[in-house]
Amino acid sequence: MKLFVNFRHKQVENKKIWEGINVLSRRDFVKKAALGAVGATTVGLLGGCSSSNTTDTAKKPAEITWDKEADVVIVGAGGTGLAAALQASLDGAKVLVLEKGGVAGGTTNYSGGVMQAAGTEIQKQYTAYKDDTPEKHYQLWLKAGEGLVDEELVKDLAYSAPEHIKWLETLGLKFTSVYGHCHIPYIEDSLFADRIHVYEGGGGMGGGTILVQALLKAATEKGAQIEYETEVTRILTNEAGEVIGVTAKQKDSEIKVKAKKAVILAAASIDHNKEMAKNLSPQQYWVLTSQKCLCADTNTGDGIRMAMEIGAAVCGFGGTIDFCGKTGAATDNRVPLFPSFIVNKNGVRFVCEDATYAYHYRAVFQQEMQLGGPTYMIFGESSLEAEGAPWTKESVAKDVADGVVFKADTIEELAKKISVDPDNLAATLATWNSNVKNKKKDPQFGRKTGLAPIEGPFYAYKNTAYNLGALGGVKINVNAQVLKPNGEVIPRLYAGGLNAGGWIGPYYPGSGTAIMGTVHWGRKAGAHAAKLSSLE
Repeated sequence: MKLFVNFRHKQVENKKIWEGINVLSRRDFVKKAALGAVGATTVGLLGGCSSSNTTDTAKKPAEITWDKEADVVIVGAGGTGLAAALQASLDGAKVLVLEKGGVAGGTTNYSGGVMQAAGTEIQKQYTAYKDDTPEKHYQLWLKAGEGLVDEELVKDLAYSAPEHIKWLETLGLKFTSVYGHCHIPYIEDSLFADRIHVYEGGGGMGGGTILVQALLKAATEKGAQIEYETEVTRILTNEAGEVIGVTAKQKDSEIKVKAKKAVILAAASIDHNKEMAKNLSPQQYWVLTSQKCLCADTNTGDGIRMAMEIGAAVCGFGGTIDFCGKTGAATDNRVPLFPSFIVNKNGVRFVCEDATYAYHYRAVFQQEMQLGGPTYMIFGESSLEAEGAPWTKESVAKDVADGVVFKADTIEELAKKISVDPDNLAATLATWNSNVKNKKKDPQFGRKTGLAPIEGPFYAYKNTAYNLGALGGVKINVNAQVLKPNGEVIPRLYAGGLNAGGWIGPYYPGSGTAIMGTVHWGRKAGAHAAKLSSLE
């Protein structure tokens, strides 16, 4: 089974929390965070990062001694940064990419590299969806956004996606298959289609390196320069509020880099920044304190922090890209979820288990927080023979021996082993078996696959989230320009990919969304920045 990103969570239960951080200024962020820590400094609130004034008050911009310069300076050499570098170079700009780590790619390297697009010739070739459209794609993403996305951003992404597939083909990527993500219970089936494009060598964890290398090769051949182990620390502005460059740490010294046209932030989200996650994204904080984050360790919210320091708004925080790393449940619509169900601390089902992964993992997070205990995947010996079963009799026996899975002859005995109510768990099992035997469906949550009786001996797996990033970032417009809380553009500052927020809702809507977003927003930022006039 191919394991990548197809996530979904149930709607954030307290919508007011989401709305409260949907558009947040630096001032608001500091104020909210301070409520939990009286007297906390800005340094502490922004994850231990510098919050120095970004305007060089000692000197006028013309008097600054610049160590390096380029037309377009890009912060981060992940998928977004490389797409931006290539597009800006193609449009005639001199590009310098500053990468905090020692290699290009960031978390894109760990992804499957798959991308969603509707109405492509490749989709028509490899699927039964001959009449799919970007409009249907847009409507699905919009509904998955639960009223918390910027409609213009989502539409721009959906309608541009087919052209990006063609563009990537010119870089040598050969798309060889297309599949779909799992359903979302409240979205009508007519909006779904197989849209996840897979290139040769991609689709599994680590397949994103192929995309990274294609972008890197093309960008450097067009003249883009990349400097590694260079941590950007501040954005510099002039008296008019225009972004004019950045400061960075390089080989234990500080350098100043002039951006004659623009700075593009492509430094991912707050994936490994525990303090920012605690204030902005409770689910990401849960991941960092009790689950497993697979993101590049350089993803510490630097771009978001620096943008906030010069007055940028942020939006879209709350969701994450979480999935079950042990089973890969609901990551691929070609693989049915085996007969099993998920229960909370009380032994009760609470979510459609074969809904796309981040949707149901949002529900897992909420239940664990609300009830103060773990959730479990329950299955039986009979489940091991089903299509899509992630365990065999041999592998489950090993996991039982290792303490990863619990086993019992009766459901009541299993309940005692995992400290849930035995009567509730027995009733949950009885309801499941009755529904699938008599009704051949799941009237409780609308599950579509793995609808078969579960018979003992019985097993319980403690759910563990694997994470490929937080959702939310700097607020942008359709040109990828960074915005202030009042909607004004911060001149000559851009952001894209998961450094930007507002184009993905409160849960990740399925594999291929993020990577298409890295390409799209990177290209949009690079193209718009390259066309600007140069500062003196």
